[in-house]
Amino acid sequence: MEFKFSKELYPKTALIKSAYSFTDRAYIHLDANEDNYIVLLEFKDGITFDFKEFENEMLAQTARYEVYRQTKDIRRLTVARALASTVIETFPADDDSDDSNYDIDEILTNWFDDDE
Repeated sequence: MEFKFSKELYPKTALIKSAYSFTDRAYIHLDANEDNYIVLLEFKDGITFDFKEFENEMLAQTARYEVYRQTKDIRRLTVARALASTVIETFPADDDSDDSNYDIDEILTNWFDDDE
């Protein structure tokens, strides 16, 4: 069987996804000319198929692609905002830091020696 779909109406992504969803039932060859995508189907043994199923899948994949296209900027901003809140800022140490509260000899002493 051979089907044609207008390039003006359907994106290539929708065609590929639609065809992939039927690979369990048919051998599929995709081609194109100037105006149309061409789908050649050879059904596997014992498989019955209605062309309307493929048309419906093309419509569903086209709608999904359009929603994806229209909302991709919002999704990018949402993910960027979510990840930005997890960034930990590190600040360089001030030269004026007060290290006088620490005794270096106490820090370097073996704690076993103090507790025995």
